[in-house]
Amino acid sequence: MSKTGTPEKAELVDAVAERSGREMLLEAAGELMSELGTIDVSLHQIAKRAGVTAPLVKYHFGSKDGLLLALAQRDTAQSIRQLTELMAMDIDPASKLRIHIQGIIRTYSRYPYLNRLLENFLRESDTDRDGTRSIWSSFMLPLIEAQKQIISDGIAAGQFRSVDSKYAYFLINGACQYIFSTRITVRELVGETKVGQELAREYAAFAAETVLRGIAK
Repeated sequence: MSKTGTPEKAELVDAVAERSGREMLLEAAGELMSELGTIDVSLHQIAKRAGVTAPLVKYHFGSKDGLLLALAQRDTAQSIRQLTELMAMDIDPASKLRIHIQGIIRTYSRYPYLNRLLENFLRESDTDRDGTRSIWSSFMLPLIEAQKQIISDGIAAGQFRSVDSKYAYFLINGACQYIFSTRITVRELVGETKVGQELAREYAAFAAETVLRGIAK
């Protein structure tokens, strides 16, 4: 047998190497965006952080847009899995909504650039863009439908007032997102350069309690 092994083994090694290259680039992009507080990072910066050449970015993702989409998909996939598990749990709607709100804030805390990344694909002028359709169908729509179901169940159970689920969506997501949208405000109000774990945990508890009190029957 040759030192290179079987064709199947060679294919497996290539597949692992390709996945490793993709993951390195995604990790590098996420780290840079978190550190700089912006998604406006160049392919050169990403490649340099990952320790590869810029053409490798195009090899794996086709373009910077492709890399940003892959990063958004990676970062939202776990949230949707957790949301699916939450919706299947046998607990009351108020408890589900509390866990859900805290989960959204925990996700933004883990990926502080995610809000800007999603907005990049959800601009009104880009409705025909492939990334926009992908993010809408894989993340935004399941999120909207889950919140709508929780609100509806809460009203039926007598836990929530008869509130409009559309307005509840804007209220919940606005409360979860804004703290991660501007570092200057966080620095001036809290004295920190970014939203750390402790601040995120305390704010998540506050936001969930405030929303629940606001719609409680």
